[in-house]
Amino acid sequence: MTRLTRRTALAAALSVPLAARAQAPWTPSRPLRLVVPFAAGGFTDILSRAAAELLQARLGQPVVVENRGGAGGNIAAEHVARATPDGHTVLVATQGIIAVNKALYPRLAYDPDADFVAIGMLAQQPNLLVVSPKALPDVTSVAQLIAKAKATEGGLNYGSNGVGSFTHLSMELFRAQAGIPMTHVPYRGSSPLLNDMVAGNVGVAFDGFGTSAPQVRGGTLKAIAVTSAQRFRAMPEVPAVAETLPGFDASPWYGIFAQSALPEPILAGLEAAFGAVLGGPQWAAILEQRQADAMPQGRAALGPIMERERRVWRDAVQRSGARVD
Repeated sequence: MTRLTRRTALAAALSVPLAARAQAPWTPSRPLRLVVPFAAGGFTDILSRAAAELLQARLGQPVVVENRGGAGGNIAAEHVARATPDGHTVLVATQGIIAVNKALYPRLAYDPDADFVAIGMLAQQPNLLVVSPKALPDVTSVAQLIAKAKATEGGLNYGSNGVGSFTHLSMELFRAQAGIPMTHVPYRGSSPLLNDMVAGNVGVAFDGFGTSAPQVRGGTLKAIAVTSAQRFRAMPEVPAVAETLPGFDASPWYGIFAQSALPEPILAGLEAAFGAVLGGPQWAAILEQRQADAMPQGRAALGPIMERERRVWRDAVQRSGARVD
């Protein structure tokens, strides 16, 4: 009896550290890489570097931001999808990579549905629906814009940052929901688009808050709506499109995506680390400074959101007829 008790006690003693090790949260054992699909200096890069600094302090490991721009984000996404599945390479992604590119590009070297899972969100910041006072002097609301488009033979011309861009697809979503004819005029980015709008050469467009807000505040463009589901705290006087077209929501977001093939302990460890940082007071202060909004964190909350995003934006691509070879 004594012998059995000793064996039992020894087994119990040995099992404690094993159980503790099995339940210990995963943390990186070397530098963690945040792969950003755009060049340094943009909004995605700025947010990523701020998050990396906070994450590094929490993990006790270097967190490096690696910029891999080009091909609408596909270069960065392919790189992360093919990385060793050990949790040390994470993708910062937008709607383009996760929800749009599968419908926009006929051939992809990665599968955004199968290869990635959302584990956290950096931020969301709405676009503005802006009109040119020179081209559309009598349009000051979404309702007036819709009425003007219906009354104009052939509809109105609208600008975008390029074929298949988020601003292009947002207007296709708007046009379909409003039931109005519109003609797409693509530009090579926001700067030439806004210059032509100020000159009155194109009447209406969706554009990023950061690039169009200065024009609005300077009086050279009019903001008639924001693309978020509710009004934006940085411009509370501007209504949401959804106040006229219920359910409309076309705000760019910036998310953290891990490889789906990662073992569950690694996914859980990454999710917990990013959740602690992006749900904390320091990150809230950064979002306040950058005039951006917080979003839900974690796989359980983000799964349904990603399903909705894929459905909405791939439908928009199909309606637009856009393709990029």
